[in-house]
Amino acid sequence: MTNELKEAVKSRLLITVLFMAQLMLTQYVVADDIPVKNIDYIFIAGEQEGLSLPTDLVVDGSGQIYVVDSGNDRIAIFSEDGEYLRSFGQTGKLPGQFSGPVGIAIDSQQRLLVADKGNNRIQIFDLRGNVIKTFETLFKSKAVNPVDVVVSKDGKRIYVTGNKTHNVMVYGSNGKLLHHWGGEGSAKSLFRYPATAALSDRGLLYIVDVLNTRVQAFDEKGKHVINVGGWGVLQGQLFRPKGVALDSSGNIYVGDSYMGVIQVFDSNHRFSHVLGDGGDVKTFSTPAGIFVDARNRLYVAEMLENQVSVYQLR
Repeated sequence: MTNELKEAVKSRLLITVLFMAQLMLTQYVVADDIPVKNIDYIFIAGEQEGLSLPTDLVVDGSGQIYVVDSGNDRIAIFSEDGEYLRSFGQTGKLPGQFSGPVGIAIDSQQRLLVADKGNNRIQIFDLRGNVIKTFETLFKSKAVNPVDVVVSKDGKRIYVTGNKTHNVMVYGSNGKLLHHWGGEGSAKSLFRYPATAALSDRGLLYIVDVLNTRVQAFDEKGKHVINVGGWGVLQGQLFRPKGVALDSSGNIYVGDSYMGVIQVFDSNHRFSHVLGDGGDVKTFSTPAGIFVDARNRLYVAEMLENQVSVYQLR
């Protein structure tokens, strides 16, 4: 059993009774008590293509969807209408192969960066799946086990969340380590299993801090700016966050894999609403990575359903 799993089990055992009591009292999913904003279903991708534990996704400039099909050690590619097109990658250690990939990003040059966790490296591809570059992710000669990766607009900084070291690593475009911050703990700028990351147009880096049940925001130099959310099952609180994404207005979308909801915080980091369906809170099946494209389409990797669901934001 991994340390992350042990921590998760311990945490869950400690708070299960309190959680159930709160849930029965608050009835989080009763929309009458919380602000809800409806979204419109468009399509589901991956139902017939044998996706296994999809963890993250990105969308390129033409609308094609690139899904980290973690259980199959590949990247699956779908059209903007959800039609399966092709895939690349297979299990292995060679360049272009994967071992439990988790996160994916796309940079301003339309290159794909994949956090190849089991191989402890970042791999960079063109959109056809051809390997451009790979680099190992180490911290003091120890494996980082990268979970997610994002790239600055100018392409000079590659931010990587380190699941094993509880750090954020910053690499140059050549794969050289430039900077890092973090460590295991619950104080600001520390983490307990940092996961998904997103970078805003203002240069703020948002990191899902899973077992601390929050999203931490940093400037590009790693200075802590603010926490988004905190432990709980009420509106504006998080129980087991996994995904984070930003829209063009700077709104922050945070997916809660345990509660199955996606909450939205405004550009000033204040709780705004929960995504809904027909006036009720919309529930997803273990939402992991999420993404909002330029058309305000929301993409959700529903890990245990082995699919990506796509919606239009209003």
